[in-house]
Amino acid sequence: METGPLAGKALNPKTQWLREARWGVLTHYLVHMPSAAVPEDMTPERWNSWVNSFDVGALADQFASVGVPYFFVTIGQGGGYYCSPNDIYEKRIGMNSKKLSRRDLVAECAEAMRPKGIRQCVYLPGVARKEPYKQEAWQAVIREWSIRWGKRVSAWWIDGSYSSEAEFKAFTEAFKAGNSDALVAYNTGPVGMNRDQLMPATRYEDYLAGECDYFQPTCGIRIFDNKQYYLGPDISGDQLHFLNFLGAWWGTGSPRFSKELVTSWTKHINDHGGTVTWDIPLSRTGYLERSYLEQLAALNEMVRTRI
Repeated sequence: METGPLAGKALNPKTQWLREARWGVLTHYLVHMPSAAVPEDMTPERWNSWVNSFDVGALADQFASVGVPYFFVTIGQGGGYYCSPNDIYEKRIGMNSKKLSRRDLVAECAEAMRPKGIRQCVYLPGVARKEPYKQEAWQAVIREWSIRWGKRVSAWWIDGSYSSEAEFKAFTEAFKAGNSDALVAYNTGPVGMNRDQLMPATRYEDYLAGECDYFQPTCGIRIFDNKQYYLGPDISGDQLHFLNFLGAWWGTGSPRFSKELVTSWTKHINDHGGTVTWDIPLSRTGYLERSYLEQLAALNEMVRTRI
């Protein structure tokens, strides 16, 4: 009999839209390179000028032209800079830092994407993971965002996990405060050389975070012990999902893969009940270069011809 925190965890039927999408995109829109330090010359005013320059309508048009089903945008990552205002953050965490943008880029992206049938999703670091005394305040911050955005946000991808099921439960409730149907995933680290597949981080998540970097996971049954690996859609109660980057690294560089590799690996994951989110770099104004549009168009064509 299965025991432990995942005992009895079942696949959330509300993950169906993610499974049927088969692929989507994420972008790192940050003051710095992903996982890097904030530049010394960054200021709240400069950050606001960047966020204000983002053309959400033009990006929505680009995405619609290549059939993007859903779009993750980063709220922020480090240094206290976020692309959405939050009164509770300023009062309880930022201490009037003014590092949050005055423009709510997440809300405006969602409004631009919705008429085109593109679901809006968000990325957030696993805040206060090592500072339990701050967790209640951060949960209040998250609830403010979640309630404000409501049904406009369909999923959260959280870059980091927590230490206890009580912490996972409290944060998941905050993420879903504005939309109980929203999906949540907690990232426990990238796929590597370990022979065993990544497992759900908690019973309180809905889909596998599935971070990849320089390894493209495959699906099948191991010949030496008949153990399944990544045969979705149900991975111990999580929807099978991977997040990978199309460029040289997260949010930067030229495409590192041919269109044939991108579509064939995505199709392989799709054939086993999984979905792939591809990270793409955008300009400061929200522009996607043609080389990436061509790869997304190839993904759309691959999916469209299979339906």
